[in-house]
Amino acid sequence: MSEPREKRYAAEYMAENFAAGTYATNIPLGEIPRELVDMHGPGQAAAIYRPSRRRIDAVAWSPGKYLLIEFKIRDPFEGLSRLPTYLRLARRTDDLPGYNGQPFEMWLIVPFALEWIRHDAGDAGIVLKEYWREWIAAYIEQYQGYFTKEYQARRAEKKRIRQALGVE
Repeated sequence: MSEPREKRYAAEYMAENFAAGTYATNIPLGEIPRELVDMHGPGQAAAIYRPSRRRIDAVAWSPGKYLLIEFKIRDPFEGLSRLPTYLRLARRTDDLPGYNGQPFEMWLIVPFALEWIRHDAGDAGIVLKEYWREWIAAYIEQYQGYFTKEYQARRAEKKRIRQALGVE
């Protein structure tokens, strides 16, 4: 989730749906090599290995389940394909916040879902949740215009001006 809009989307959803202290965002997954832990201790080893670990958008926990949550505004297929890998990595992660052996659930949060997304999520054992925020409509409209000839021409003109001014 490198995009600021998805970070905002995740933060709003988590704050609205989970109590403080029962969730965390941007969580690293996967084991840290034992050699690093032996050489540097768990904290330093985690810091050293941090760039190599995949990150899931959010996790939430209760005594009965542990949620692995991915947020996608534009491309739910990416979330559908990542969650099974994140599940496998989570099973091998020793430092999951709030994890005490609860069964895992995979959740995908999207603003809206086409029928094929619903079917694929169900087939993959992924809980699909729709969560709409008003600001998403303006973003989707802006994104759809990104590929029009008019928008591309405006972008090309801005780039030309920046280059002429020496700021690009």
